[in-house]
Amino acid sequence: MSANEKKLADFILENPSLIRDYSSQQIAGSVGVSQSSVVKFSQKMGYKGFTDLKLAIHESVVKQESNVAVLNGRRASRGASESLKDRLFQAKSDAISGATDLNDDDSLRLAARAIESAARVQLASSGNAFSVVRDTALKLVSIGKPVIAEPDIEVQLQSVATLARGDCLVLISATGQSTHLGQLAKQGKKAGATIISITNQSANPVAALADIRLYSVSHGRDNDIPLVVASTSQQHVMDLVFYTLVQSGKHGQASLSRSLKSQELSKAK
Repeated sequence: MSANEKKLADFILENPSLIRDYSSQQIAGSVGVSQSSVVKFSQKMGYKGFTDLKLAIHESVVKQESNVAVLNGRRASRGASESLKDRLFQAKSDAISGATDLNDDDSLRLAARAIESAARVQLASSGNAFSVVRDTALKLVSIGKPVIAEPDIEVQLQSVATLARGDCLVLISATGQSTHLGQLAKQGKKAGATIISITNQSANPVAALADIRLYSVSHGRDNDIPLVVASTSQQHVMDLVFYTLVQSGKHGQASLSRSLKSQELSKAK
């Protein structure tokens, strides 16, 4: 290892439990090396980038701290068998934890800002991600954001053709390999819309066309159901964006407040 690589290795070995909260820029500043040195070090260790490296470190730390997951505030004894509900709980917990680790605050803020400033937002998905699209659309409508969210592929293609500069196109796919989402991305790019992708971290056509890339987990452990893992992770990513939007944007906070008051009035009636 070079001198800089040794510094990074020593810092990681001394502070493994803290790495998940660091960005590549933050760890570079803490160690006294350049951000590119952090990326090159991660690649030398066999990872695509620092995000992959810190996720692997975090998983290792979790495994070392506990042989089994902490469920409902109780630590299961070593070797104890998990019930189905415990297994599902752990699968969802891992999916949420993975999505949290994969997306830094800057990327979430960029996505929230793009949605907040957009005149219109179109949401589209592939596979079983439409439930995430529908839920996100309802949340955005609740704060007064005009949203297009249609399950039909032909309608999606027609809608994206009406987008203009300043609009936002959000594409959700577990793998990012969807042909029709790729077509939507290309049309949205031609229109000048800001494209946000939510895919796994593997190189894929949808993420390659996006202006802002967010990441979800598409697979869990061997006994996990991929559809549950992917949808849980994707939902958490979109909830992170929405939460960031509402917390950081004055317009979002005001609109959400009006929406909540309206709901209270409806219940009163």
